[in-house]
Amino acid sequence: MPLEFKGTFNKSQFERLASFARGQLQYIDARLSHLVAEQQRVGTLLFSFDSTGVPTAYVPPDPNTYVGKLVQAYETLGGDVFYDLQVRTKANPVFLTKGDETSTPKILSNGEPLPQPGLADAPTAALVGQIRFFMEDVLVKRANLERKIRRSIDYVDQLQDEIDELNQVRLSIETEGSLESNINEVEQLLVDPGYLATLDDGGKDTFGKLVRAPMASYEPGGVRQPPDGVGVERSSAGYVVSGEDNGADG
Repeated sequence: MPLEFKGTFNKSQFERLASFARGQLQYIDARLSHLVAEQQRVGTLLFSFDSTGVPTAYVPPDPNTYVGKLVQAYETLGGDVFYDLQVRTKANPVFLTKGDETSTPKILSNGEPLPQPGLADAPTAALVGQIRFFMEDVLVKRANLERKIRRSIDYVDQLQDEIDELNQVRLSIETEGSLESNINEVEQLLVDPGYLATLDDGGKDTFGKLVRAPMASYEPGGVRQPPDGVGVERSSAGYVVSGEDNGADG
């Protein structure tokens, strides 16, 4: 694919990529409308937690959304959303608390103990297994619904990430991460005589036949090792091609 390059390319190739990218900006509004509509279709489930990670409240989902219907089925099977799910956002992840050289960490950030090996709990485990066996199919269905709910919430988070990225893409050149800011940074590297990963080919190599990845971003001497039979030099004057066909046919 002509636009599938990443780190190594010439100016002719990059200009085609930049032109195509700018042309795609016109579709961002339509993409955002679709993403927002998808978020609203799926729905969400939000919890609040105290400083120790214990849940204090949750916002029930809209019953007409996908998550809302999953929650209704979950509750029909005896699940308790508040006590059993405890969905957390990416900004509030569960992690292992810090220990030290004398005490290994045993508590997760949400207040739950970390399971420890070697505990003599076989008698109770056997009894609980006998209690659970006749309702195992219901518990399996509940577990499947839990996974679907969590995956749906994760999907909504991913949709929000894409929305944020698309909004950033069309900001001004002064905003880091915007399309114009990224294009500007690449254009600065294109005219940097010491940076060998990109080349200003001056229109001599529009098909990218002479592009070669350097061993390092800035190789000593400022000269790119050419393919056999073709002289390609990166100098302060730009892209210099020598050889029998002057590089026209690659």
